[in-house]
Amino acid sequence: MITSADLRRWQYAAINVLTTITDDAPPDLSPIDWRVATTARLQGEAPSGTHTERLTAITEWADHLGIELTARPGGDGEVTYHGRTERTAKNGKSVTVSLYLRSWPDES
Repeated sequence: MITSADLRRWQYAAINVLTTITDDAPPDLSPIDWRVATTARLQGEAPSGTHTERLTAITEWADHLGIELTARPGGDGEVTYHGRTERTAKNGKSVTVSLYLRSWPDES
């Protein structure tokens, strides 16, 4: 049985990893939006901006984290970019770090 204490510990692990990867980021790396889950997961998404700006931000973070992004074309010209890696928090918990971007190339 998963307890509230487990969920808090896993969320703490994700916060610890987020702190580490943002502290290690080069100063010119664009900030992105992060979601912290109670399941020891982080998901980074590019904030608002043009298609090019958002793709650049997520690609630079992928390079920083050593994540290979996969592009999956969808309907109406939509492309979804996704990739993930694992990091270990200081409490020893493995944390999944994923990057995600859904965009349309002709977005302005």
